[in-house]
Amino acid sequence: MKPKRSKLRNLKGSRRSSAFTLIEMLVVMGMLALLMGVAVSGIGQARSQAKVAKANAEVRELINAWLSYEAAYDDWPVDVTGEEIVADKTSLKELLGGNDDKAVYLNIQLVGGVFLDPWGTPYKFRLVNKSGQDQTTAEFPAAVTFPNRHRYVR
Repeated sequence: MKPKRSKLRNLKGSRRSSAFTLIEMLVVMGMLALLMGVAVSGIGQARSQAKVAKANAEVRELINAWLSYEAAYDDWPVDVTGEEIVADKTSLKELLGGNDDKAVYLNIQLVGGVFLDPWGTPYKFRLVNKSGQDQTTAEFPAAVTFPNRHRYVR
């Protein structure tokens, strides 16, 4: 005759657990943390690329406004003095509608009276010329450069 087993031990041995163990939960949480880390780094890189694209678009808009003004008035919209010109309310006055015809060539948002790039620094531009050239004549060849256009993505 076989010895009888207690009912409690028999129920405990035959019952299968449907719950997760602590190790399984930790493994799943580790995988989720890894996936979230990869996603967040991708979002940061996309934001950096978006800032560069926005800066390029703003510079292109500023150049187009400058050239449109020059074509309409056959003159530069700003008096060139010094090495750099900060793109602020006074230097962009002619482009923002402060000209004779009240025509708006540049529609931008000024923060504190300054046209800021996506990183929060003001746009600066300068006219590059060879020494000895007269900046007031119509024959003045110049290139407009924007120092903060070629920013590196970090």
